[in-house]
Amino acid sequence: MTRMSVLFLGCLLSSSLMAQTIKESPVSQRFSIGVRVGPSVTIGMYPDKEQRDQFTSQPKLGFVGAAFISLPLKKEYSYIAEVGYSLKGRQVVLKRGDFVNNQTFEFLEMSMALRRSFNLRIAKNIPSKWFVNVGPNIGYWLSGSGKFVETEYDIKFDVPPDGNLNINYLTNPNRWLFGLDVGIGADAPINKRQKIRLELRATFGQTYLGEKNSASSYATLSWEDTLKTNLTTLSLTGAYTLDFDRRAMKMGKSTKGKIGKTKRLKKRR
Repeated sequence: MTRMSVLFLGCLLSSSLMAQTIKESPVSQRFSIGVRVGPSVTIGMYPDKEQRDQFTSQPKLGFVGAAFISLPLKKEYSYIAEVGYSLKGRQVVLKRGDFVNNQTFEFLEMSMALRRSFNLRIAKNIPSKWFVNVGPNIGYWLSGSGKFVETEYDIKFDVPPDGNLNINYLTNPNRWLFGLDVGIGADAPINKRQKIRLELRATFGQTYLGEKNSASSYATLSWEDTLKTNLTTLSLTGAYTLDFDRRAMKMGKSTKGKIGKTKRLKKRR
């Protein structure tokens, strides 16, 4: 079974377990929404020694931003679903001649995670928590650009090369990339409904940037490149969350309706 199949099955299993737990749990009326943003650093990983002898990876700075919803499960567990945008890339040194290929990639990202929280005492009467979470990550490769030596270029997917000196042509790339998220962090309340959160998260890419028969061509120079590499990303993000309780909201509407009805009865009397 391939890594992609395992991750896909993991997504389905975690979703079904979440749905079942939510249905059985009395906390199903509560949920939180929020956003998280922050810097990231990515490095390309080469599985084969032959490739490592030709290429050296250097850290590439980037950015991640996402919106999420958090659903509490039983005890101290919760389920997190996210959708967002990330700016990643790779910075590769070709050892033969020490040429640097600096690439920037744009991704649409989706992730799911199971989170376990623990009590954390920061100060008296401040009910803070720290947490760990793990889950699958799915990224769709939107676009890219780069710079090789002094020449800037755009990346085109599955387009026949036409001699354009400012295009890097990628044949048979993997536009869908699968990975595993592992995170640790802590949150602290602003008030009863609002929290701030800090999280350090690692995303371990499980899908190569290209398929077995993939190719990367560049018209201006004759240089070898490989897409048999995956990306590992470390991000540090700050988040803002807002808690909701549908039962309390329904009670509030019901109370307002009763008050209005009482006032109308009094006026009639």
